[in-house]
Order: sequence, then structure tokens, then C-alpha cells
Amino acid sequence: MAIQSPDSQYFSDSQTQTEMELLATIVQTDVAYPWNPAQLESESYLADIDQEFSLFDSFSDSDIAEKSQVLFAQLEQVWLATALQKSLGEKFARVPQDFLARIAKSVQNATVKYQSLADQMVECVLDILPQWDEEDLQVLARPLAYAMREADSSGVEVMMETRRPWAQLSEIEQARVGLAVARYAISQLEISDLFFDG
Repeated sequence: MAIQSPDSQYFSDSQTQTEMELLATIVQTDVAYPWNPAQLESESYLADIDQEFSLFDSFSDSDIAEKSQVLFAQLEQVWLATALQKSLGEKFARVPQDFLARIAKSVQNATVKYQSLADQMVECVLDILPQWDEEDLQVLARPLAYAMREADSSGVEVMMETRRPWAQLSEIEQARVGLAVARYAISQLEISDLFFDG
């Protein structure tokens, strides 16, 4: 006679328990799905389901077109933010990924909200650097914004010269790098806007 190990006994008990739970779930279902749609009972079941999900009856063609445009605009924003976050992650590998993700999400709102490049940059990092006053960030952003107008990426390269890890940067260096990342993100967004508009 073979002796069962405790493991095989546990497996047998858990398998039996799982089978019983599955059977109970199947039996407890109030309305069974009609597997044969040709049966008379299935016609009323399917009519009830159609009544529950008749969304198109409540919207006109213009409502559907309008709502689909809103949906596609939101999808485009999500796609742009994702693509921008990937681009930032490749360019600024030393900067924490959550920092880059938050800049990527805030850059679209900042460019709509403000005309000034410095204001846009500050808006992108304001929530990420809560220890900084907006006015102090403006002081750091203005020269960076004006210097980068002529040579778009040279200012970013200068800001990223240091080889020290992110945690070893001072608060002011982190703020400057954050503003440089924001400026780069804004320029990338402008490029993608030209691509989608053109």
C-alpha cells in the first residue's frame, strides 16, 4: 500500500475544494446564458440584454461624433505624454523616472495655460519642487529660457554636464536640471504639435 505524503493530501483536498466552489458558482447563477440562440427562451434573454446596452439609441449622430472627437483628443494627449516620457527617460537617464513622468504629464497643460516660456517651465516643475517658491523658480527659469531660445539643446547639455548622481545634487542644481528638462519637454511637444498639425 502506497503512503500518501502530506503534500499530495493537501493538493487533493484543495483540488476538491476548488471543484466544489466552481460547481457552486455555476449552480448559483440566476439566469443562464442561452447557449442555443435558436431556442424560444433565448429570444427574451437577448432582448433584455439589448435593452440594457442600447447606448446608441440615446445619442444622436452629432453627439457620437462630438464625443468621439473628445475621446480621440484625450487618447492623443495620453499618447503624446507617454512618448514624451520615453524621450525624456532616454535623454535624462540620471533624473528619477517619476520626476520625468510628472513633467511629461504637466507640460501640455503648461503650454496651454501660459504664453511665456519661463512661465511654462515653472508650471512644469512647480508641483515637483514644492520647497521652492514660484518667484524663485522664475528667477532660475528666465535666463535658461532666453539662453535656450537660440540654441535649443545646448542649455540642456550644459545643465546635464555634471556626472554626479541625482541624490548628490544640491536643491538648486536639481531645480535647474528640472527646469532644463521642462524646457526640453516643451520643445519636444512643440515638435510633435507641428508633426500632428502638418
